[in-house]
Amino acid sequence: MPSPTSLSILRERPYRLLWTARSISALGNALIPVTVVFAVLRSGGGAVDVGTVLTCHAVGQVAMLPVGGVWADRLPRKLVLMATDAVQAFCYGLLAVMIFLHQAAVWQFAVTYTIAGMAMAFFTPASRAVLPELVAAERLQPANALLGLTDSTTKVLGPALAALLLAVSGPGTAMLVNAVSFLLSFVLVSRMHLHRQARRSGRQHFFADLRDGWQAVARRRWYLANLLAWGVWNFAIAFFFVLGPVVMEDGHGGATAWSVVMITGSVGSLVGGLAALRYRPRRPLVITNAAAMLGVLPPALLAPPAPLPVIALGVAVTFIMTSLVGEVLATTQQQLFPEEILARVSSLDWMISLIAMPAGYAAAAPVAQFLGTRTTLLAAAALIGTPCLLLNLLPGVRSVRRLPDGTIGIEGERDTAATRPEATTVQ
Repeated sequence: MPSPTSLSILRERPYRLLWTARSISALGNALIPVTVVFAVLRSGGGAVDVGTVLTCHAVGQVAMLPVGGVWADRLPRKLVLMATDAVQAFCYGLLAVMIFLHQAAVWQFAVTYTIAGMAMAFFTPASRAVLPELVAAERLQPANALLGLTDSTTKVLGPALAALLLAVSGPGTAMLVNAVSFLLSFVLVSRMHLHRQARRSGRQHFFADLRDGWQAVARRRWYLANLLAWGVWNFAIAFFFVLGPVVMEDGHGGATAWSVVMITGSVGSLVGGLAALRYRPRRPLVITNAAAMLGVLPPALLAPPAPLPVIALGVAVTFIMTSLVGEVLATTQQQLFPEEILARVSSLDWMISLIAMPAGYAAAAPVAQFLGTRTTLLAAAALIGTPCLLLNLLPGVRSVRRLPDGTIGIEGERDTAATRPEATTVQ
């Protein structure tokens, strides 16, 4: 369990309000992936319609991430968070009303769910970028870890709660619960007083702002390589999620076995979140890239396939790693880049991840048909491990260290913009 020191971050009222708001809205939002599928089906839609609605949401989010990153750097981030809460409360409230009145059509689901996805594109970079304005730099990792642990917990509880609401009442109730969760989040965030606000640079053209943020990443090619390698990781791990059920269904335990694998993965995420509250590596990027090589376990173990307990253990270890690594990487990003461009940097990070995994989902089956399932899974394992191994050969990756004061900086840089949160330029 996390130590009292790890949880002491909750004594800081601004962070406590953000954490409570995020916890409530995350639990409400965790109801939606299951709920929206059955809402579309019960409104007369079919499998194609479900796919269309889910795709619209994903496309809306990915397309608007660059826009969300720019505006989360231009505007006070508290205001951006409140606006996204309000938009999502309206969207899910509207869907609930349409369902209760039996007036919901597939196109209405698609449009409303797309708008909700677009709002998430503003929320995601703003939510990460606002943390340095709430807590001291040396406390960023427990702050990130506690939020990540909450997200992992809600993803475990959300589907079960959604199933209960669907059985007892119907999809309209779950939609309404989510709308209320965003309203509560809006109220809590509105009461959040920032310790300070990041300085805003002079307003310029949108594309100039976008270019400046992304060029800050491109100037550090080793950091851009790190982001792209994690994109490759997400692309390759998607093959496991697509081909895993196929392998299990082919005489290796079927749906029950796959459920066991997914449950152990969820437990692993929670364990990794707890570990992130305490573990602060001296070389963040070196350790995270070395740990990421554990991602080879799920596809490699599935290829023979190994016995179910072995596969489940490998997945649990991988999920522990991804949960832990995710919070370390978020903290590193928040301290390597100036706060006034942090949302744009974060939006690029999220966009790479959100594009890579769906691309892997789409590619898995055709590649497996061409190469065979076993060869495809082994190739996916190689695609996961090789970039992680090569990244640690880059001097820039090895130069990122935890400093004596507990913050993260670059070895050899003194008083530079990249290692000071209050800075306004990037070295």
